[in-house]
Amino acid sequence: MKPRLVVDTNVLLSGIFFEKGNEALVLKLVLENRAGLLASLETLEELRETLARPKFHLSPSMSLVMFQVILGKCEVVLNISEAEIRCRDKDDQKFLDCAHTGRADYLITGDPDLLDMRQVGRTRILRAAELIRELKENGTRKRSDQGSPPKLKPFVREKHDRFD
Repeated sequence: MKPRLVVDTNVLLSGIFFEKGNEALVLKLVLENRAGLLASLETLEELRETLARPKFHLSPSMSLVMFQVILGKCEVVLNISEAEIRCRDKDDQKFLDCAHTGRADYLITGDPDLLDMRQVGRTRILRAAELIRELKENGTRKRSDQGSPPKLKPFVREKHDRFD
């Protein structure tokens, strides 16, 4: 059975914009349907708003395409219930609540406020590198997949003239 992930916005952005690295490998797992991506309306809205920020230099249509690719891979979790444990940073609570309601196996983040919690209920809170290492040890990933970039950037480059 494929792992069920909640991935915070910064990890998704790193996976989108940087072809190498563990965040890109997490995104690759999702794009290739080897891991399920759970998202709530609130986490999706944060991603949509963040992709539209001027600092990313994306046209509105490119931002929308990137969002739609991620949205197309999501299992949208509705009727969110609050996790029994609260995060120090209230802005990160939406990821815990989504993981709790969606019965995620992992919450993938680089945020210390979440990482310090280590586990909430059944959901382990890990960095992207820790997830990749764990899945590799458990045989979920093939050895040949280690350095391959995710397929989102090539898709976007084919559809648009400018990616930077």
